This record gives sequence, C-alpha cells and structure tokens, in this order.
Amino acid sequence: MKTYIKLLFIATASLLIHSAEAQIVISDNGLRISDISTQQIGNRMDVSMAVDMSQLKIKSNHSLRVTPYLTDGREIIQMPAIIIDGRRRSIVHLRKSDEQFPTSDIYVRRLKNKEQVISYEYDMPYESWMQNAEFALREEWCACHDMPYSEDIITIATMPTVQKQAPIEVKDLASKTKLAYAIPKQENTLQSSTFDIYFPVNKSQIESNFMDNSSSLDQLRKAVQSQDVESVKLVGYASPEGAYSFNSRLASARAEHTANYLKDNNISLPNSSIASGPIDWSKLREMLLSSYISNYLKIAAIIDDASIKPENKNKVIREQFPLEYNFMLRTWYPKLRTTAITLSHKAKVKNLTEAKATLRSNPEELSLADIYMIALTFEKGSKEWNDIVILAVENYPNSNEARVNAANVAIANGNYTKAAEYLNGVPQNMPEAINSRGILAMANGNYAEAKQLFEEAQKAGVSEATYNLTLLNELMKAKA
Repeated sequence: MKTYIKLLFIATASLLIHSAEAQIVISDNGLRISDISTQQIGNRMDVSMAVDMSQLKIKSNHSLRVTPYLTDGREIIQMPAIIIDGRRRSIVHLRKSDEQFPTSDIYVRRLKNKEQVISYEYDMPYESWMQNAEFALREEWCACHDMPYSEDIITIATMPTVQKQAPIEVKDLASKTKLAYAIPKQENTLQSSTFDIYFPVNKSQIESNFMDNSSSLDQLRKAVQSQDVESVKLVGYASPEGAYSFNSRLASARAEHTANYLKDNNISLPNSSIASGPIDWSKLREMLLSSYISNYLKIAAIIDDASIKPENKNKVIREQFPLEYNFMLRTWYPKLRTTAITLSHKAKVKNLTEAKATLRSNPEELSLADIYMIALTFEKGSKEWNDIVILAVENYPNSNEARVNAANVAIANGNYTKAAEYLNGVPQNMPEAINSRGILAMANGNYAEAKQLFEEAQKAGVSEATYNLTLLNELMKAKA
C-alpha cells in the first residue's frame, strides 16, 4: 500500500507560555496530545507531554507507532517511539526477544473502549539549534512484521525559547528524579510452588484441621493434578525455642510423617525426596524483613552472623531483645513448625488474558515474569503499576528485580526508609539498584555519594542516571 504524508501545522509563538488550550493537538485518528513542556536543565533538555489514546480505535492485529522528534530543517533528533498495540500485536511483541523488542521504545496495549493516558518524558543533550526547532510527531500505522503502511507527520509547536528550570530543592526529588525499573525476563525453566503443613508444638503427627492445613492439603492435591510436576521435596522444620538435638529429631519425624500421610491419602508425589533442618532461619528472616517490629534489622543480623552457632542464635535473640522475642514466640514461631512441600514443575507461560484472570484470583500461581507482563500494560508510576509492583514483591520477596521496583515505588511516595529496606540485600552491582541508592543518597544530602552512584549507574547503561546526575549537579551548584 502506498505511503502518504500529510502535514498538520499548529501555529504557536512559544511552546511554554501559551494557555493549556493552545497546547492541545488532536490528530485525525483521535490521538490527543496535551501538557506539552520543554525544560533546559544544565546542558540537557527535557521534553514531556501527555498522550491520550482514549478516542483511538485500533484493529487487533495493527499498531500505531508514534515517534516524537525535534528538527530545525538541518538537524534532527529522534526520541523513543510510543507503540500502541492492538490485542494481537501486543501478544506478538510480548513474545519477542530483547534483540527484536527495543527497550528504549514504549509499548502500550490499547484497551478497548477504555480511557488511557500516558505521560511521556525524555531528556537529551541540549544543543543551540534546538532553540528554533519544531517539535513533531511521526505517526505510522503498522501491521505484520511491524512494517508501516501509512504515515502522518504532525508538527506540534516551534520552540524559539526554552524554559530554564527553577532551582531544585531536595523536597522535590520524588517528582524530579527518574526511576530505573528492572523487568524480569520470561524463562522456560522449572517453577516451584511450596505448601506448608503445620504442627502443634513438639508434635509430628498431622492434624488436618490444625491452622491452615486443610486448605494447604486441598491446594496441594489440585496442584499435583493440574501441573506437570517434575519433582517434589519435603523438608521438615521445628521452631527455634527447643533444644537443637530435639529439634533435629522432631523436624525429621515431621517430614517422614508428612510423606506417609500424603501416601495414605492418595496424594501422589513423583520423584519425591525427604530432608529436614532443625530451624528454617531463612523463613524467620523473611518475616523480620517484612515486618515493622523494633530492632528487626539487629535480630536479622544475629541470624546472619556466622560467628554465632546455630544452636545458640535463639538464646542470643531472647537475651538481647526479650520484648521482640516474646512477640516472635507467640506470633511467628508457630508458623515455623512445618513440613514445607515444594513442587518443581515446568513453568507455563500464560497469555495476557489468562495472567490477568489469575492475578485477580490466585496471584501466587503467577511467575514473576507473568506479573510484570500485566504491569507493563499500565504506565510506569501509575496507581495500577505501583499496586502490581507491590503485589510482585509480596509474592517474590527474594527477587532482586521485585525489591528494586518496590523500592522505586516507595521513593516515588517519599518513603525513603521503606525504600532502603527493600534495597537491603539487593546486589551492590545491580544497575537499577545503584540508581535507586543514588536517589536515596541525594535525598539525604549525601551529594558526593549520590554523584558516585549515578556515575556508576550511568556507566552500567542506566539512562535515567544521566538525567539524575544532571539534576544533582544543578542542585549542588544551587547549594554552593
């Protein structure tokens, strides 16, 4: 089909000093561009706009590629595109590899008959020719193989004057800095599901109506029937307050009795193995790090301290933190008297519709990549995105990606203490985490540390760090 070009010029004297009505452009296909803004920040320029696709109609197997660019007729700089997908095209793009699916572009699934607005922002090195440049959009309709079959060019405005940003204050960091999110990849590997069977204190026989045992047994039976189970591991545990030698025997008995109970109740566990450990310290540590009790970090440090023998850790915690210990003994220790049954099964890659239905009913059944497949249908930083990010870290508390993203949500909400908690334990060399730690250092006034972190993140390829470094330099000049 022959490509055609139609120019739509919107006459403006200045992009930033006109009223809100003068900054609204509606294309023939119903795309509405508003809140257009440019800001020169040091030697960089930031361009932002709101893209409202609520009136856009798009066929299921088509995409609309919207590419913003600046040009003065001689120079041109093209910014990352916004690719608005119909349902089928969205599925195709989600399945593509990183090499085929450029991460700098923004992919959005158009939700039928739904209001959808995304905020677009991009910063670039500032050059003098930009003062007289036109800000334009290239709209390309694409179908199979992402080949365009029609094109519109919309010139939004000219920019004779670029507004310089007002001095930056630390209190504005949450809205000024850029957050780098880590998106987990979908991998065709084994996935695991764990079911806990609980025991009364000092007992190893299963009581089906004790605590959540009835529900756990039902879910286990359904999982074995519905999943392609590769192997099963049963690990018995005791709570820390007992004698270590007794706990070892008790934990072993719990694992053996659980295996026998499941066999007697016709719950088949292929390729099963049985193990035990006196105490599940890692589970107790997770409880601490997800709690708000006093001294939780100090108690976690005792658990991590290799110089303290395992059989002595409970005594140290009880003696140093008696109030917290009594709370843990009443509230958490009963949940440590378990046999953990872990099923390893082939991960099933869900499509978007299946994943969304599962998210509403049983989010724990989704892989981390499935959860983020849903999250990416929303704008990063939106309420929907933030809610899913927090749900992801609740279901995968040990995932580095989930913890970094949850830290970013906390930073955006101004909760730097919670952000630091999420980042605790995340590898120091993870690029997105380095950027987040730089923001926290910047917020705390540790500018030298923040600069070092942003520079490190920038070298690791985090584009957001380049923008944050520019903000930091301007802030340091203002404070000098």
